[in-house]
Amino acid sequence: MAKQPDLFGQAPRSFENDAYGFLIAFVKRATGPFCSEDVTLAAVAQGIAPADMRSWGSIFTQAARDGYIRRSKTAFRRVMGNNTLTLGWERV
Repeated sequence: MAKQPDLFGQAPRSFENDAYGFLIAFVKRATGPFCSEDVTLAAVAQGIAPADMRSWGSIFTQAARDGYIRRSKTAFRRVMGNNTLTLGWERV
């Protein structure tokens, strides 16, 4: 069933909208490369959490498509990924 707007015409909140807005706000404050886990853990602390943390992948992909972020050349250790290395992100 599709989500219906409330009586005042605003669409109900969704993880995707909240997460995308949080990511864009985070990016605007970023002063250098950052790890995606910095964003996702900060969002969880603010109550923005999906049922599956992998849901963040599409949020980062959309932000990159929209021209807000791109991959950086800086590698970060993944806290939630057994300390494996991954490239971070940077503001465009």
